[in-house]
Amino acid sequence: MSENCGCERRDTAARPSKGSDLANADRRNPFADGVDRRRLLQASGAVGATTALAGCSDESDAEGDGDPAPTMFVFNNGDRTVSVIDADTDELLDTAFLGTTASFPANQYTTELDADYDVLWLNVSGGVRAIDQRTLDELAFVETGYGPNYPNVTPDGQHLLIASGGTTGMDPDPDDPESHAIFRVDADRDSDTFGEVTGEIETGYVGPCDMTLGPDGEYAFVVDVADEALRVVGVDPFETVARIDAGEPAGDGDVLPFMCTATFDGQYLLVENGEGTLGGDPDVPRQGSESVWDISDPENPEEVAKVTRDDGLPGAPITSEIDPNNDAAYLFIPGEGVGVIDLETFEYEATLDVGGSSIAAAWGPNREKLYVPVQDANHVAVVDHESRSVIETVETGEAPTSAIAGTVRPQGDAVASIQASLASLGIAFGDMEATFCMDDHCYCG
Repeated sequence: MSENCGCERRDTAARPSKGSDLANADRRNPFADGVDRRRLLQASGAVGATTALAGCSDESDAEGDGDPAPTMFVFNNGDRTVSVIDADTDELLDTAFLGTTASFPANQYTTELDADYDVLWLNVSGGVRAIDQRTLDELAFVETGYGPNYPNVTPDGQHLLIASGGTTGMDPDPDDPESHAIFRVDADRDSDTFGEVTGEIETGYVGPCDMTLGPDGEYAFVVDVADEALRVVGVDPFETVARIDAGEPAGDGDVLPFMCTATFDGQYLLVENGEGTLGGDPDVPRQGSESVWDISDPENPEEVAKVTRDDGLPGAPITSEIDPNNDAAYLFIPGEGVGVIDLETFEYEATLDVGGSSIAAAWGPNREKLYVPVQDANHVAVVDHESRSVIETVETGEAPTSAIAGTVRPQGDAVASIQASLASLGIAFGDMEATFCMDDHCYCG
């Protein structure tokens, strides 16, 4: 082994963070019941196999200067690793220690095959972290000061928008309510101000909770969970241009709109509703519903359909993804599977069994397959849109929660691979930074 390979170990402990202060006190530890024997044997074998390579990371695997390399990045909340999957073959390429995680690293538009955007934006408590896809090094930290943060990148890759402060668990009547905010950040890596806040909208105590964008990047849509409203934001100039009442609840309580996804053609907006009470009154159990809004006139959204338990919805959806042809919406329903709504009839069509509980997913770069992290099964279920069925499962790290696509792959890093193997055995590194989730199966810090 050469003694002059010039390897450096990534420093994941020095990052600024408010995560430990904002961590969810009720978070679930996936290692509380120990580590299963199969995972122990796999991790032990991985440590042995990679230790011989630890003296020098192999950087010959870096793919970014030639043809696109369709890739999925899966964030494992349980052990703070990232699993890298070949999106052509659906094979696990590597699991590397990242030292942080994400629950909703949304990036709808800059992940297709012809895109070369190479930044992962991870929502953590206190802000958003920018990670280089090729090296998995941190590029920037955008501090918002809020626990929940929901980011999205504009289609041109120039701006990152962040809705901060909203959650269905908010105190409905605080003594001293804080003002929440929506941020615009420079997302262009070639810019001298990359990672800096370029605009801020103070919203008051309304709970901006999730952010989605139209395909032209001119408008963003935000749900204000505590204010029972949809907000339309102009990207440039950065300002609120419209606010619309979220409508009538399906049953007892309030609508509680809290997540949203725009279709790729800008025709519809899918909104997940809590249907209950802010903060969670046990006497008013949350039922959940899915609203469909026509946003063809972005400043004047109109609700055109609502799918409830009476229509066959088996549980409360957490968020959704919509296929690129706008034929169907896929809903992630913890404990039930992946629900499918036909966007021509607005009828609930089916529930796909993904082998466990999931709260989010992402399209692969070719947008033909949907990758669904299954938290309590430690795998990703691959859903083929054409057949609307699970065609493959790919093993990941502990408690996979979210995913994002890319067209470049990380460089090989033997040290990070060894750290990942040790982390899978419950050996903690760093401060276990928190990320906000919407379900008790999600290990958030």
